[in-house]
Amino acid sequence: MARYKTVLLDADGTLLDFEATERQALRRSMETRGIPFDDGIMQAYLDINVPLWAAHYRGEISRETLMVKRFEDFGKAMGVTADPEDWNREYLRLLGDCGNVLPGAVELLAALKPQCTLVLATNGLADIQRRRLRDNPIAPYLDAIFISEEMGIGKPEKGYFEQVLAALGADPAQTVMLGDDLNSDIQGAVNAGLDSIWYSRAKERNPLPTYQIGRLEQAAEIILEER
Repeated sequence: MARYKTVLLDADGTLLDFEATERQALRRSMETRGIPFDDGIMQAYLDINVPLWAAHYRGEISRETLMVKRFEDFGKAMGVTADPEDWNREYLRLLGDCGNVLPGAVELLAALKPQCTLVLATNGLADIQRRRLRDNPIAPYLDAIFISEEMGIGKPEKGYFEQVLAALGADPAQTVMLGDDLNSDIQGAVNAGLDSIWYSRAKERNPLPTYQIGRLEQAAEIILEER
């Protein structure tokens, strides 16, 4: 019997390549406005967007305000006059059109599927995530999808995981969370009393996750190890 019967899988940064998706969506949104795009412009956007999300997670700014402000500030930095609300709407639409998959993700799901219930557990916006998963190669392997916006609660809240486990009828002792984010995925699993696998490029060990891996295939070895 495999070590874990139920696997909660983060989406962006674990199975889906959000960096590629973000880049593609931003480039397309800029092209429609006649704005040139390059690595420096991408970094300029990240320099604005990342701190705003950090402020949001600290409870200092709402998600709705963040999404408009990032393009307001970015437009000013680029010297572009553009409606930040329209820009954000287009950007979000374009995000939903891009379902880039990380290398090894499909192979991992194929290896786990025969013995595990595979569950996508994401904090992403519902419309975007649903559209990104449409015709996506990872979709056939998923037994259930739980999106925070649809649930009214998200990772790392204990209640998010409790709702997921209750809906699945899953045993917490046989459930593991696989994700790349220490705060939402790993701390969330700790909050809910679940084991966790941190998928990270970091070489330094972190005491928070149960396991730490640098390659997705290592997750299969851990999950499928016989008890």
